[in-house]
Amino acid sequence: MTEMLKKLREHLKNRTPEQIEADKKFFKDDRPKGWLSIEDHLPMMLAVDIMVGCTKFKVKYKDGTEGETCVSDHNIWYYEAKESGITHWFNK
Repeated sequence: MTEMLKKLREHLKNRTPEQIEADKKFFKDDRPKGWLSIEDHLPMMLAVDIMVGCTKFKVKYKDGTEGETCVSDHNIWYYEAKESGITHWFNK
C-alpha cells in the first residue's frame, strides 16, 4: 500500500463527527431524481467510471425520442448535447 493511501485511510478513520457531517454536506447531491432539463442541471461523470472514461446516461431529444449519452466533462458535453438536440437526461 502506498504511503499516500495509508495517510488517507488514517485521516478518514480519525475524522471528528463535525468533519464527517461537513463531508456529507459537501458531497450531497441535491439534484432531483427523474428527467432533468440540461438547462437546469447537468449530468456529471461518476468517479467509479474513471477507468471507462465516461458515465452513461439516458437522454431525451427534442423530438421526444430517447437514447443514451456518455459524459466525461459535463461543461463540454452541454454544448455537444445542445447540437445533438438533447433536452433532458435521467437522474436515477
